[in-house]
Amino acid sequence: MVMIGFTLAVLVVIAHPDDETLFSGFLHALTHKLNASVDLVCITNGEGGFRHSAPSESLYGNLQLSNETIARQHLPRIRKQELLDSGKILGIRKYFFYDQFDLKYDRDVENVLSKQWNKELIIQLLEQTITTGNGQQGYNLMLIMLPSVQSHGHHTASGLLALETIKRLRDKQLDEMKLPIVIGGSEFVLSDRPIYTLNSLAETSAEFRFHRKWKLSSSSEISDYQMIVLWVCGEHKSQGGLIAETLTLLARDNEQYFYFTLNNNTQKLRMIDTLFKRLADMHDYDSGNML
Repeated sequence: MVMIGFTLAVLVVIAHPDDETLFSGFLHALTHKLNASVDLVCITNGEGGFRHSAPSESLYGNLQLSNETIARQHLPRIRKQELLDSGKILGIRKYFFYDQFDLKYDRDVENVLSKQWNKELIIQLLEQTITTGNGQQGYNLMLIMLPSVQSHGHHTASGLLALETIKRLRDKQLDEMKLPIVIGGSEFVLSDRPIYTLNSLAETSAEFRFHRKWKLSSSSEISDYQMIVLWVCGEHKSQGGLIAETLTLLARDNEQYFYFTLNNNTQKLRMIDTLFKRLADMHDYDSGNML
């Protein structure tokens, strides 16, 4: 998976244009340290972010983005561009926008899937993206949002739909080697292995960490991945509280990633372990393992 002459292909699935900020350190390292090809699926159009948009109105032609009616007309375009600008920092190669409605905050996943999103269309689009988005090679790794009862229902729903899609592709007896290994990134700091009892597909078996305090290079004692996180958050200017939230409620030294038992393959688990150990070694500049 992390071999010389081998390009790692990664598909990221998020719910809103700004959710990628949760995984900024890992994604930046994948593209800049390992030269991985990283593509991104964004399920909603982000129109529901108008509640945070008032401070940015002067930046966007004085549009009254805090007005729900006006915001729902203009925020999808604005937030899409903000995600593209964030992606330039992270090194995202390709985007897939599914443009589902971002109607309201709701922790009830069933409400999201029955009243807000077109579940079957999303699964159909995910199947197409997973099987054709990176050509015949397919994706090696898929990063999703870890389902959690504490999370925004859109976040959990996006992760569950991605897991459901992998299960359906496997049930269709698609070549197992064509299916990506699936890991989930947590938006919360967790001290124990996550348990999501509402759907067995969300069961996990191992945790991996990416340290945001790792330095970007051996030549700087200041620049670390916390800086990348703030750079990326700064591109989402229509979401006025994102930087403050990242520095307080979402503050962390480590990004936590969990391996799903759905992968059902000890070799795949070893490959993920090797990937994260490789990243750790590459940031151990005292040992000379640097790029």
